[in-house]
Amino acid sequence: MESSDDKVGCVQSILVVLEGLNDDSSIITGLEILIKLIKNILKSPHEEKFRNIKKTNKAISTKLLSLSGIEDLILALGYKDDNDEFYVFDIDKYSDLYKLKRAIQEFHDEKRKKYMTPEELEKFEILQEQKRKFYEDNKKKAKARKDLENGMKFDREEKNQEEIKSSKANHLNFGANVVKFQPPAPASR
Repeated sequence: MESSDDKVGCVQSILVVLEGLNDDSSIITGLEILIKLIKNILKSPHEEKFRNIKKTNKAISTKLLSLSGIEDLILALGYKDDNDEFYVFDIDKYSDLYKLKRAIQEFHDEKRKKYMTPEELEKFEILQEQKRKFYEDNKKKAKARKDLENGMKFDREEKNQEEIKSSKANHLNFGANVVKFQPPAPASR
């Protein structure tokens, strides 16, 4: 079974091959569509309509599937060539999809940067830095949350292992000295 890093390496290799077979503008346009398709799966993995790529769709056939070598990339992402009409995403491959999308996104961004004006490039770099900080903050929060959950779990386990002692109320030695009323004994005649 391939590790997640092996799959990312495979996708990166396919992207290099795509780069040699196609012009930059076609790659940028085609990968934008593919990234949108992947994002839809990541947002709603259980919706079947997002897991299918319809080969006969005009935009997909002209902008994505027209790229030489794109089928290798689509299959590497976890799609299966179902028939002449669809590529169907195998939901079992979902766990790796985020890392694979990120590899494609980075490649796509590098291609786009070549054609940006200095102002666009500056805005792009600022946005990338903000995204990086956002992801780092989320990682820190997730780690803190996990540490807290682990601490709570440890505390629960520790508490469950303690010997249960029977409890009894404390005897209070203050306040009024109350004597229980005893009615007088009946007089004998």
